[in-house]
Amino acid sequence: MDNSNSFILQLLGVSNLLEEQTDLEQGLREVASLTAQMLDAQRCSIMLLSESPTQDNDGYYLRVFTHYGNLPQSAYQQITSLNEGIAGYVAATGTPLLIEDITQSQFVEAARYLNEANKSLISAPIPFGEQTIGVINVSIPLNGKSFKEQDLETLKLFALFIGKSIHIAQMQAILRSRFVERAVVRELAEIPSESGIAIAPNPTKLAKIVAKSFYKELTKAGFGANQIIEIATEVLDLLQKNIDQYKKRLSRE
Repeated sequence: MDNSNSFILQLLGVSNLLEEQTDLEQGLREVASLTAQMLDAQRCSIMLLSESPTQDNDGYYLRVFTHYGNLPQSAYQQITSLNEGIAGYVAATGTPLLIEDITQSQFVEAARYLNEANKSLISAPIPFGEQTIGVINVSIPLNGKSFKEQDLETLKLFALFIGKSIHIAQMQAILRSRFVERAVVRELAEIPSESGIAIAPNPTKLAKIVAKSFYKELTKAGFGANQIIEIATEVLDLLQKNIDQYKKRLSRE
């Protein structure tokens, strides 16, 4: 099989990973792994846009959604404003970046991992139509090499497929659940001016829509504040059990 056919199969694999997964986070984690392997890199992170509660920076910021490779857990708590650092610049401008040596670039002051031996990285916006919904970053190329323009072009294609696949995966998730489907329809009816945002591939936005609808349904059913808190606590407990099971499975692999 020649390289072009192999590359096409890899791109199709990106779409299939997301469209076949019922868990978007798990699907994107596998995509991050595939991307890093395709580009011979040690790390790949996928950041998605979220709405800012303070409505700064046009109401959006970036946060790590999933990753492959060595990335500290604290990275998931970090918020990146638009136009802040490398990922913020890529998200705000829609311009992909190739940096052969971060210490020699204009972004050196914003770099978080300057102590790594290989300081080359590439970053590309994840597009959906004319919007940017996130950023994919790949760093620490293997064998001491630096990323080249061809690597950036490959990442841009991966990002394009990721954006389209996230949208398809989210629409499939909505259709799998009557409750979520009703929640989205209700949101569109209540806020028609934001209909484009409501159906865009934004997992954070969808989560807020579902939470809002769930709360309304509970109050309609007569549940009081303390009962709703107990229900929310039970949901968190179930989530924690699921996370613990996932960690145990990883430790056995």
